[in-house]
Amino acid sequence: MKTLILAALLVGVTSCAHKVKILDASAVSMTQTSVEPGQNLVEIGDVEGEFCADQFNDKGSVGLIDMAVQNAQTKSGADWITNASFWRSGSCVSVTGTGKKLAAATTPATTKKKVK
Repeated sequence: MKTLILAALLVGVTSCAHKVKILDASAVSMTQTSVEPGQNLVEIGDVEGEFCADQFNDKGSVGLIDMAVQNAQTKSGADWITNASFWRSGSCVSVTGTGKKLAAATTPATTKKKVK
């Protein structure tokens, strides 16, 4: 009987920690609305962030994705997260992706024509 109860508890505990993919997005940002003409994105590496709802004052899950993106951008300094994947585990949402920073476009060197 003890073995059955222990097995049931183990199944219950592991099912609560199950991680489920909820969304893939090509590019997300909580600090930028668009890439302006003349700007480039420079890759800064892999980024990740997480946000968990307050379990004692939970007002629902609205905004968890936004807060996970903001957390990842704050930790990494990224302006954008590309190839973003969002995961839900219990009351938490996490994001992983590639961080990118905005940079001015490089302009090719101009050559002056000789005037005769």
